[in-house]
Amino acid sequence: MDAPARPLRADAARNRTRVLDAARTAFAEAGLDVGVEEIARRAGVGKGTLYRRFPTKEALVRAIFDDILEEVEAISQRTDEEPDPRQAFAQYLSDSAHMQASNQGFYDVVARGLGAAALSPEQRQRILKSAERPLKRAQEAKQVRDDLVPEDVQIMLRMLGAATRAAPDGHPMDEHWPRYLGLLLDSTRPDAATELPAEAWRITT
Repeated sequence: MDAPARPLRADAARNRTRVLDAARTAFAEAGLDVGVEEIARRAGVGKGTLYRRFPTKEALVRAIFDDILEEVEAISQRTDEEPDPRQAFAQYLSDSAHMQASNQGFYDVVARGLGAAALSPEQRQRILKSAERPLKRAQEAKQVRDDLVPEDVQIMLRMLGAATRAAPDGHPMDEHWPRYLGLLLDSTRPDAATELPAEAWRITT
């Protein structure tokens, strides 16, 4: 059996956070071709410190996604505090969309540079588990149509991601995108459900 991972020392943990925050911002602003020296400079650490923790750009990107996934999992867990299962599901979509909007530049750069390889299979399963928690609870309460699967929730978030971007005339959508969340939520009501014309996309492992 593998030994449990040692927790990072306080200074090492701070360095890790600084590196990942700097890399997330640098990638979003300048793309994946941004130099390691620039990331280290922004983080206030030596290049050797960065390389020891993250020997490749892919390792750095996956570590950033690990941090993002921890935020997604926390959003999912917080829905347990909402007594209304449908409202908890709406809260998950809203909070996840807010977080997605704040990281959109990073996501775009990674999608262009790494595509599907940006996430490991284990990370993809963590995303689905996070979506499944509020979805299943709402379905068991008969508050969300029962033919939805966690992958559908991921596609719904992708649709919301498009709604958070600037409008075709360049107008910010900050005050408007919740309208489209409302439209999506209306489509999940059991009493409004019609037979869907295609099978759900499912993640294969």
